[in-house]
Amino acid sequence: MQTRIVARLTAPVAAVSVLLVAVAVSAAWYARDSQRNVSVMLDNHVASVHAAQELEISLREIHVQFDRYLITGERKHLDSVPRLQQRAAEALEGAEKLATMDQEQVLMRRVRKGYEHFFAEYDRLEQAPPSQGVYAKVLELIDTVLAREILEPAREYLKINEGMLNRASEANRELSQRLTVGLVGLGVCGSVAGLLGGWVIAVSLRRSLLNTDRVLRDTAALLGEAAHVPAELPTTGPPGTTLQRVTHAAAAVLNRLKQTERDALRAEQLAWVGQMAAGIAHEVRNPLTVIKLLVQAATDPRRANGFRPQDLRVLEGEILRLEQIIRTFLDFARPPRPEKKPVEPGELIRSCLAGIGARAELQGVEIRTVLPPDLPALDADPGQLGQVFYNLLFNALDVLPSGGTIRITAIGSEDTLTVQVSDTGPGLPAGLEEQIFDPFISTKETGLGLGLSICRRIVEAHGGSIGAGNGPAGGAVFVVRLPSVARAPERTDALISAGAK
Repeated sequence: MQTRIVARLTAPVAAVSVLLVAVAVSAAWYARDSQRNVSVMLDNHVASVHAAQELEISLREIHVQFDRYLITGERKHLDSVPRLQQRAAEALEGAEKLATMDQEQVLMRRVRKGYEHFFAEYDRLEQAPPSQGVYAKVLELIDTVLAREILEPAREYLKINEGMLNRASEANRELSQRLTVGLVGLGVCGSVAGLLGGWVIAVSLRRSLLNTDRVLRDTAALLGEAAHVPAELPTTGPPGTTLQRVTHAAAAVLNRLKQTERDALRAEQLAWVGQMAAGIAHEVRNPLTVIKLLVQAATDPRRANGFRPQDLRVLEGEILRLEQIIRTFLDFARPPRPEKKPVEPGELIRSCLAGIGARAELQGVEIRTVLPPDLPALDADPGQLGQVFYNLLFNALDVLPSGGTIRITAIGSEDTLTVQVSDTGPGLPAGLEEQIFDPFISTKETGLGLGLSICRRIVEAHGGSIGAGNGPAGGAVFVVRLPSVARAPERTDALISAGAK
């Protein structure tokens, strides 16, 4: 929701900003392109004007030198003509290169033609001896060729470039004016867009705050109903007032939930105590009944001998049974902490199998094992793990009173040891796979139903897990997974000895 509000508030501003940036970039690009074109145009026209002026100056100096020659008749005034001719040739060549328009090129061709004609006639007249006829030819050459065929088109070329230079300067001024107007307009548009964006943000923010205030009021009302406290909110006022009411209502609901949780935990504890008391009473009643009957029989006046030897043996057995019941409840209520040491799992399992061997033989039960010699070692309490395996094996024997097969398989990996105990009995009832490890849950007519619960506690205290299910061909399957430790070759004998002990 916060992201949506931020997006709604910033979207108009972002759109206007992007538009203004696009306009500014376009204007800058247009100004740069126009300025570059105008600059190139100005440079070309300035160069053309300069070349035309150089050409005209050179030709006028030639005209002056010829006028002096005609006035004085001294040929020394013609000594500078070759230098001026070279200067005029360079200026003419530069002007021809800068002539890009058709009109300019036509004028330059006229100047070139007159230039070549003038100096060809000059070279011919220079070879002739001075005379009145030569003076007349020179005067005619100056008036007709130099003045009309060279200077007139050169002046026209100069006027054309001066006019174009003036127009380029005017275009540059117009461009500057347009840029000024555009920048002013962009600034005004930016200001207006900023004001408009601020107004849109203010309106959107006000609408969002009103919606939030309404949601807070509804939430406060619901929380007040849940906490059983009044949640009267003012119809007007700052949003902080509504938020404070919501906070108070939420705190009340939280306190009520904590109290409910404490009550539920207390009720659960009392239920466990009651269930345990009922289990203890049920298990203790039978031994106490037997002891009571034997005591009553021994104190009967009609019986002279008191306790008979067989009565004492029965009393001892029932007392041992009571001790076992009490020990089982103590193990369940306060399980001892494991005293871990290096353990060889194969030897530990074999010692447990040796303990049930006699009973398995009496019941006709076949024991099959798959215990590889390279099983990983365990860091565990051998007594507690032995209790787990004994419990699983005894449970398997209990469901095979008339014979069958018990299979125990161990598989090791780099960090886990998996032990599977399966039997060919009737298997677990449907739906009991997850509850079989709960306290006081048992599939047998006798027993406390605490054995598997204690097994789970022991396995979990060792950092492992235990699960139950039915095999594909029937029978129950229990799987124990325990974390293993790396085996050091020099410690193998020590581990085997510790596991055997």
